[in-house]
Amino acid sequence: MAMMVGIACYADVMPYYVKDVPGNTMGLYQTDKVINVYAKPDAKSAVICKKTINYADYTNTQSDKFFAVMIPAKELAFAYVTDVADDESWVQIIYDKNRNLKGWVKKDDDFQFLPWGTFFDMYARKYGLYRLRDNSGKTVADGVYSQPDKSGQELGKVQNPKFIKFMALEGSWILISELDYMGDTTTGYVEWYTDNGDVLYFPDIK
Repeated sequence: MAMMVGIACYADVMPYYVKDVPGNTMGLYQTDKVINVYAKPDAKSAVICKKTINYADYTNTQSDKFFAVMIPAKELAFAYVTDVADDESWVQIIYDKNRNLKGWVKKDDDFQFLPWGTFFDMYARKYGLYRLRDNSGKTVADGVYSQPDKSGQELGKVQNPKFIKFMALEGSWILISELDYMGDTTTGYVEWYTDNGDVLYFPDIK
């Protein structure tokens, strides 16, 4: 079985399968310790979910219905974003991934909402990437192309990566440099976001 880099274990909540990342998301919202989720992008609307984070509670957690990413050691937590209000001061998040329940949270600053491109620039550039498994748990070999299009030359495949370096994001493609366990490096483009809205690669936050 091919080794995966950065898979969720114990103290970290991270996506493992493609299905763990809800389809057609816009990016991630970095949460506060106290999170009030409203029915509408209006502080006068009903609070439909209230959550207070105690990072010590996540010492042995491998999954969580609320968080997309939870790194207790860094006191870092994110939820998936599905919409942004017209005035951009509110974002709609998924607060229950199991039931696909959504609500609105107010941003304290502009940096709390990280569109996918910004999220990759901040975290994948620092930590690298890992490939999510497909829904059956199999490791999928992705073609690496000379350009961000499958009409380009296939330069190799991401099969058993030791490390995947993130270099740039261009639409639904990312430029990577993949080091395998034989010491060989392949540099080119892989698809990270499918036409169905599925995310295939994720920053290997540690």
